[in-house]
Amino acid sequence: MRPLRHFTHIALASAALCLTAASAQGQPLKEIRMLEAGGDSGEAVQAAYIEPFQKKTGIRVVRENPTSLGKLKAMVASKNITTPIVLVPSSWLAQAKAENLLEPLDWAAIKPQPITAQAQDPYAIGWSYFSNVMAWRSDVKAPKTWADFWNVADFPGKRSLMDDPAAVLPVALLADGVPMDKLFPLDVDRAFRSLEKIRPHVAVWWTAGSQPPQLLQDKEVAYAMTFSGRVYGKPGISFTYNQGILDLSYFGVPKGASAEQKAVAMQFFHELTLPENQLVAMARIPYSGASTNLDKMLTADKAPLYPTTSGNAKLQFVNDLAQWKLIAPKVEKRWQQFKLGM
Repeated sequence: MRPLRHFTHIALASAALCLTAASAQGQPLKEIRMLEAGGDSGEAVQAAYIEPFQKKTGIRVVRENPTSLGKLKAMVASKNITTPIVLVPSSWLAQAKAENLLEPLDWAAIKPQPITAQAQDPYAIGWSYFSNVMAWRSDVKAPKTWADFWNVADFPGKRSLMDDPAAVLPVALLADGVPMDKLFPLDVDRAFRSLEKIRPHVAVWWTAGSQPPQLLQDKEVAYAMTFSGRVYGKPGISFTYNQGILDLSYFGVPKGASAEQKAVAMQFFHELTLPENQLVAMARIPYSGASTNLDKMLTADKAPLYPTTSGNAKLQFVNDLAQWKLIAPKVEKRWQQFKLGM
């Protein structure tokens, strides 16, 4: 007798084939699948966007996670688009477009409510802003800039920085006096010279977003680079959006999706633009939606806490990921040598 999971796999595969066949025959879709990040992010998407969409359309949305560029590539290569809605981080959006992995969006069909220009990419819709910021223990002297963060004489204590040159090199230049609007193209040599000054004081080069708040709470470091959502509301930790790195997550449609799949995806993407839906997501994860009307809808005490509201977006910069893609191979090798002290 075969194990139950064998028949479960067959049932799931059959369901996917039926949906594909229905789509090919032009029949109305009753279900659509989505690749997302899982965890709190996935639960926020469920409550804020999927549930309203399902009530309005009767179309079931099934979440799968985690998303990955490899999964997107495999779907497009196989020409079997089983998950027509895919979470696309900004870090590989440019590559996905360059490799022709995404369908162009029909913005007329989406009928968006007012959202930021950055969120209206021809191939993807931005839905959640987040920030990489400087944070510190509330019992130490508060820095205002990355120059302060680098200033160990006036701001003593161990530091923690992200193990990612795409994030660290720009802030190293800010610490060295480069204006925020003059960061790109990156002066890589100057950035590494700046990093040499702070390296003896960096206790941990972190790789997981959960590390910085734990290091701060355990008093292993006094100052840290961190994702704002990780320290939002954490007792004993303060942070600033000043000179933060503002980033945006997107959703897109894999190349080769059927007309029916794409039409349903455009309906779902409309839900992402509604500020009332975004507020539901923001109550679950402390990141901003892309609506330009959020400031009007948040209370005065809540607005300063999110990456794009209360003027916080203007305090930050957006990484030039297109330029980073060109220099990444050479910089990554130098980054590894730098960490080894070579």
